[in-house]
Amino acid sequence: MKRLPTVYHRTIPLAVALLAPGGVQLAYGQGQELPPIKVDLPPSPNFNIQQAPEKYPSGEMSIYGVRKHMNQYLDKDVQIRAYLLQIYECPAEQRKCNDDLAAKSKKDKKKELKSGKSKSPAQTGAAPGKGPAGGPPPGEMKGGCHPCDQPHFFMGDTATTKLDHGLLVADYPIKDWNTGKPKPLVAKAGEQYVITGTFAINSIGGFAASDGLIIHKKFQDASGAVIAEGNAILPPDAQTINLEGKAAEKVGGARIDAEKEGKKK
Repeated sequence: MKRLPTVYHRTIPLAVALLAPGGVQLAYGQGQELPPIKVDLPPSPNFNIQQAPEKYPSGEMSIYGVRKHMNQYLDKDVQIRAYLLQIYECPAEQRKCNDDLAAKSKKDKKKELKSGKSKSPAQTGAAPGKGPAGGPPPGEMKGGCHPCDQPHFFMGDTATTKLDHGLLVADYPIKDWNTGKPKPLVAKAGEQYVITGTFAINSIGGFAASDGLIIHKKFQDASGAVIAEGNAILPPDAQTINLEGKAAEKVGGARIDAEKEGKKK
């Protein structure tokens, strides 16, 4: 009696045929090949947040450009074209608190000098200050007041750059070099400017930024007019711009001194 093949026996040859070279083609040969399926997907997101060239045709770098090549520009003078985002202003109440405290301290000191009872920190039991001019360390409370930050401002490659992505510019002067009188920085947020200074991680005045900041040397508007020059902390003989490929340029106190010397000759 002849035994009929089971379903299991019929399946094995079919599986072998499909796995063998050309097996897939044989399977497709039994029907009509389907046209390729077209899938409309949204474009891939652009993860490159910079919207400025590394270097402008006029020669200035962008913030994106100096950060991208940080190893090349770190601790060197650079010239950057960017938009002003914000100029730091000490809050009015905080400034008033510090001004009142300074006035009170000055008044008390005069009284002590008149009475001849001026006391040293050891006599008063107060710990000697660790900050500038014997004051408290930066950022700590003094007499109930929180010290104002050192003057600084922020720039961005676009007018809408967020502050935490912006470039901090520190140590700009707040006085007129000729008269010595206070001179606030006057510039409009949202407009493009050119900043020249040293690209660094730490500023002289105590700021720090892992992606770099600028130690101020010159600030110009888009037409090239100088708005501020020099540095509030560097001595006059150190206030010189040294851009690669360009002659050294004296600014601030150094420029004023050089001009005075030139007139004497």
